[in-house]
Amino acid sequence: MTSFDDDSSLSSKGFQDLKKKSIAGMAALFVRQILVKVIFFVGNIILARILAPEIFGIYAIVNFVVTFFSTFGDVGIGAALIQKKGELNKEELSTTFWLQQMLVWSVVAIAIAAAPLALKVYPTLPPVGVWLIRAMALSFLLSSLKTIPAILMERSIDFKRIAWVDVTENLAFQAVAISCAIMGLGAWSFILAAIARALLGAVIIFALSPWRPSFHFRYESVQGLVRFGLPYQGNQILNFIKDAVTPLFVGAYVGAAAVGYLNWARNLAFAPMMISESFGRVAFPAFSRLQSDSEVLTRAVERSIRMMTLIMFPVTALLVALAPEITHVVFTDKWMPGLTAFYFFCIAPGFIGVFLPLYSAIMSLGNSRILLIFSIILIAIEWGLGLPFVMKYGFVGAAYTQPITISIFTLVYWLVLKKHGLLISIISNTYKCFFVSLLTMIVARFTQTTLEVNFIGICISSTMAVIFYLITTFLINKASLYEFYDYFKLTFK
Repeated sequence: MTSFDDDSSLSSKGFQDLKKKSIAGMAALFVRQILVKVIFFVGNIILARILAPEIFGIYAIVNFVVTFFSTFGDVGIGAALIQKKGELNKEELSTTFWLQQMLVWSVVAIAIAAAPLALKVYPTLPPVGVWLIRAMALSFLLSSLKTIPAILMERSIDFKRIAWVDVTENLAFQAVAISCAIMGLGAWSFILAAIARALLGAVIIFALSPWRPSFHFRYESVQGLVRFGLPYQGNQILNFIKDAVTPLFVGAYVGAAAVGYLNWARNLAFAPMMISESFGRVAFPAFSRLQSDSEVLTRAVERSIRMMTLIMFPVTALLVALAPEITHVVFTDKWMPGLTAFYFFCIAPGFIGVFLPLYSAIMSLGNSRILLIFSIILIAIEWGLGLPFVMKYGFVGAAYTQPITISIFTLVYWLVLKKHGLLISIISNTYKCFFVSLLTMIVARFTQTTLEVNFIGICISSTMAVIFYLITTFLINKASLYEFYDYFKLTFK
């Protein structure tokens, strides 16, 4: 969660206004994340019961191919616009819009022309995959239209409108996908849903935003933004390559069904990250406005770590403890082969409460170049270990790199911030919560073994584990609960 220290830490009216906006933004995004995740999980459960893992795998491969091309349709100017000090003028915004559109149209044209090559890379992809890729590229084009209005809302920390756009988009996606799946359209269900989501999102966000593109275009006005944006986008591309082991290598080496299992495992494991997603979107613009005061920024980052891990640790522990029962009851046993991968993927959401605040702080300092360097190292780890793991252990090997990757992320970010004068204390802010969460996982697992494997049994064991967590935390880490309670009241005031 985005956080700031006591009001006395900064007395300026600007800081107080920022704090109020950030807290309101967090409230809007938190509600948004709950609604989006509920929509996603209900829709995903229905789709998982209707469609085979292979269909999910085909969609994941198609989405990967289009996403690969789309990473070159941006030069990172969006992040640069958010990070930039001072007001943005009309010329900068218009030039950015048209520059992005030129890149997007070029990338879409290349994707449409190169789509048949996917069949050579993925032997298990059906011939219709070529048209699935071409149709999916249209959704990317439509999504690009809303970039500038969304950036302006994020920059002003106006997340209420963004939140409702996201909710509406996700409702449209799930409604179209489920309807098409019932009609037997298979992988087309996801593609048509993606197009509907992108089109509706663009229409709504322009209806909510007063900004309209003009015919101003002067590249010189955005040169400074490009200098920041290129390393940032380079980092995004490298992160994309780092995460491409599953859709690229696993899809080609093992097949579409394996990709379906891995994506299911990742989606279930990353469910608690609805909290971290809200934090990341608010923290970057909020931390950017604290970049000139190292002491205040340090306290903000540490409090963010405490607040996030207070939730992320126990939620992840509970999910790990009850995963077999949840899979059997909710998704059916056909998804059981992905369970081992799920356990390894849980490491990321479990510890994102630590490394995401560090990452957001680095970005707020404008230090995107150094992240680019370390992303290269992480790619070497993901591919250097991921490929042999997959070849030796099967598709689940793609998840075995998670502990190494997360450790490096955390260590590198901490060292970078230390170099900038921000000495973040991680262990002292997390060890109590980690210990209590570990005990909670044991309690949940033990309780479940004494109950029937059904929905009621899962609810009972979850409730008892949550009660145990709250009582134990109150006994050994009472201050964190009071801190969270005070922050919660401010957030939803």
